[in-house]
Parts: sequence; C-alpha cells; structure tokens
Amino acid sequence: MNVLMLMLSPPSAHGGMEKHFSELANGLAATGISVWCMSAPEHLKSLDSKIPQIPIRTNVSRYSPKLLRTIVKAQRDHEFDLIHAQGSKAAATIQLLSRFLSRTKLIATIHNFKSRYPGSHRFSRIIAVSNALANDINSSRVTVVYNGISDNLRSAEPISHDLCDKPAWLAVGRLVHAKGFDLLISAFKTAKGSLIIAGDGPERGKLQAQIDKLALTERVKLLGYQTNIPELMKSVDAIVISSRKEGFSYVCAEALLAGKPIVSTDVPVANELLPPEHICPTEDVTALSRLLNIPISELESAQISARFFAANTLTLNAMIENTLIIYREVVHHEE
Repeated sequence: MNVLMLMLSPPSAHGGMEKHFSELANGLAATGISVWCMSAPEHLKSLDSKIPQIPIRTNVSRYSPKLLRTIVKAQRDHEFDLIHAQGSKAAATIQLLSRFLSRTKLIATIHNFKSRYPGSHRFSRIIAVSNALANDINSSRVTVVYNGISDNLRSAEPISHDLCDKPAWLAVGRLVHAKGFDLLISAFKTAKGSLIIAGDGPERGKLQAQIDKLALTERVKLLGYQTNIPELMKSVDAIVISSRKEGFSYVCAEALLAGKPIVSTDVPVANELLPPEHICPTEDVTALSRLLNIPISELESAQISARFFAANTLTLNAMIENTLIIYREVVHHEE
C-alpha cells in the first residue's frame, strides 16, 4: 500500500496534530506501509529518515495554485493508493482536488471542532479523534480513532519543583484563550494546594499579571515551554485541564497513562473517560475550584477504570492498528 500523508499546519505550530502526524507516519512505516509525508519542512524533521518527504510551503491559502499543483504532481508521479489529510485545512484542500484524484482513496482526520467540516461525500472515510467530535461532524462515514501516546510516560522519573503547598497540580498547554488558564488561576483563589503551568504563548504576560494581582505568586507558577512533560507529571499529585475547547486532550491521555488523577472542564477526551463528578462546565470558575478541592485519594480510586481504558486504547500501537484497519477497509474493500 502506497500512502501520502498531507498536513498543512504553519511551520510554527507544535501541537497535538503535529505530534500525531509524525508519530502516526513513523508507526505506519514501521509496519511496512509505504508512507510519503508532505508538510512544512519543520514538521518533517521528526520523521524516520527512511520515510520519503515532500517539503512544501504551508503558510499559503488552500487555493494556492502552486500548492494544488504540487499535490496533483505528487499523485501522478507516485500513484498513491490513498491520500490521508491531517486537519481541516488539508482536508479542504484535498476536497478541492477530489475530481483530479478519482482513482485515489481519500481519508481525512479531523482534530478540532469547526463551524464547518469538509464534505464527507468526497472522502472514503473521515476519522475523528473523539466521540464528541464524531457526533459534531455527524456523518455515516465517520470513524473514531483516539490519538495514541508513546510508552515513555511509564519510564519517566520525577523531577524536583518548588511547589510547597499540597496537593501539587500541573496544567499543560499553549498559553492561549482556548486553554482557559485564566479561569484556572482564578479558581486557585479558593482551591487548596499549588499549581505549575507548563507552556508558552501570547497570553503569558496577561496570565502573570493575573497571578500577581491575585497574590498567588507563591502558589501558581508559569514554567514556560517544557520538553520534560512526562517527568513533570510524575512529580506532581494530579493534573488539571481547564480548556474552553478541545478536539482531543493529549494531556488527559498522558496523565491517565502516567497513572495520575485528573479533573477537567467538559471537553474531549476527558468527558468521555472520567467520572462525570470529576468534570465541570467550561467557564465555571466556582465549579472548577470545587473539583480542585476533591481529595486526591478519592480521584485516584474513582478513575481506575479510566486508567485501564487508557492503557489498552490510548497507545501508539492501538492508534496505528486502528488506522491500518481503516486503510485496508478503504483500499481493499471499496470499489
């Protein structure tokens, strides 16, 4: 099977979809699938050197004639059995080209909620990364494949931090409005313990000013961008997700695989795996603070089944195998 995986994220993007792109491509290639990858050069660096790469400019419109010509030329040169678009922009671009790709099976993975999704009739299959997202897309061609997490969480060693108040909480993500860190900081006015936030982004100055104003500088710390998230997770008592919107929370999956209890706002995939009493509405600071004050031991015991599910379903091997099943169904069973 000869597959082209296409992603059109801007070069500066380093989120869940970019992580998924490289890990899935590497995993599929390891099974013997011929995988070609087309993306910004920055997102090709983490690929296995044996994977053929087609670097392109991605900070252009999906209607860019040069971009469209490059995709069509790649298909004509290499005769891919299947093109797998990662993300809404890549899917919309492939949709534009579908009449030129009539002999090629088309698949798109959608990673985030959108006001409008690519037309499912143009694709043999749409993959959604959570049940909530699949329900929002609302098509008979949608299949859920959860993102997978690598095994390095299990071998991570705790590292020291300067949080004194217990319990110690960790939040992870870009410092942007969608992650709800402003709500989380406000929740710590009445929540016990302390918090470290790992991540960087345009709201860092605003969030630090909020911490200063609320006199939380001893209990809430902004760490900036970190590469040692597994070690940080092992070093704290629990994980908190405060997002206003998510397609699939990698942080939730990573925390479960690390054996850490979680509280979360009402976003996927936390709202599909955690007990309902450990989920609160988005934008509700009071409810989030109430969750943060639940005893850690109570969270741990109530989330045993969620951790078991994660250990069997939210792994790289499971993600790769489930994707392969879809590839085989589409290529070999659809005429």
